[in-house]
Amino acid sequence: MEQVYLTSKEAANYTNLSESYLAKLRMYEKGPRFLRIGARAIRYLKADLDDWMTCACR
Repeated sequence: MEQVYLTSKEAANYTNLSESYLAKLRMYEKGPRFLRIGARAIRYLKADLDDWMTCACR
């Protein structure tokens, strides 16, 4: 299975959330797992977003 990484904007579109809300979730460590690349670049693994959305809907 190929790992697909999404930018914050792509992740926001995929989850139907705003980029700023995802940023707030990162700040409070409540959202989906993410990778920080360098000082500013954030990437989300699509599988992690799927897992998080599945758990959040319960």
